Amino acid sequence: MTLCMAALCTDEDARALTVVAADRMVTYGGFIEFEHAVPKMAHQSPYAVALIAGDTLLGTRLARGVAEEFNGTSPRLDEIAERMAARYVEMRRAEIENQVLIPRGLDLGSFYGNHANFNAQVTMMLDQTMAQYNLGVELLIAGVDAGGAHIYSIHNPGKPARQHDVIGYAAIGSGGIHALQAMIGFRHSPSAGLRETVFRVYAAKRRAEVAPGVGLDTDIAIVSTSGVRFLDALTLKGLEDLYANYGKAAEAAQVQELGKLSLEENGPDHDDAGSDR
Repeated sequence: MTLCMAALCTDEDARALTVVAADRMVTYGGFIEFEHAVPKMAHQSPYAVALIAGDTLLGTRLARGVAEEFNGTSPRLDEIAERMAARYVEMRRAEIENQVLIPRGLDLGSFYGNHANFNAQVTMMLDQTMAQYNLGVELLIAGVDAGGAHIYSIHNPGKPARQHDVIGYAAIGSGGIHALQAMIGFRHSPSAGLRETVFRVYAAKRRAEVAPGVGLDTDIAIVSTSGVRFLDALTLKGLEDLYANYGKAAEAAQVQELGKLSLEENGPDHDDAGSDR
């Protein structure tokens, strides 16, 4: 129940950059929703962030654990994504053991070591439950390295990590489909400029607010070879004003064009011609 997104672009010096955005809505206990003070972005290196959708507690623990493994280094984005995917698999396996097997007096070793001695229906039920177990966490890893700017996503069951560089943007969470539709409408590509990409990402996030669980608060950051820079409140207010005027301008232009359409009823001759077909 959230929105996290990232988009690739270039600046005036033709350097590859990544623009990331997220809301701050947190769903706690499956039914309590509130705007949290902490951004849903965890630094993975000086030039990469992880954005978390779904179970915030598990996702944050996962992202922080991987960040600690790379502490003091500048790994490639694919290395971060691969490590994150591997740790996702491990966390999911541990949760399966804790949630499904341990309450039944089993662990993974005793289940697979003795399942031939169990009731066949019980074995099948447990195996199916474990196969379908959803950790409830999605992640985006976005940033830059020596090879340029990159975006990866990780979903249940963890592997493989998906690379989105060709398309140039990605989104996760309950508002993800709305944000993707907005970026498709903008015809965004990695060759787009930084300023227009910042506006597109902001606009996509605002349009995703119609989805359940997407909050109104917004964090946007630019990830470059200079590091991770969050947009300040003044810049976000400027984007808010631009977005409001953008919608009004589009509506005004639409009304003007609609006024040129002829909505006259078809004449008798036209009706007769149509009836002969």
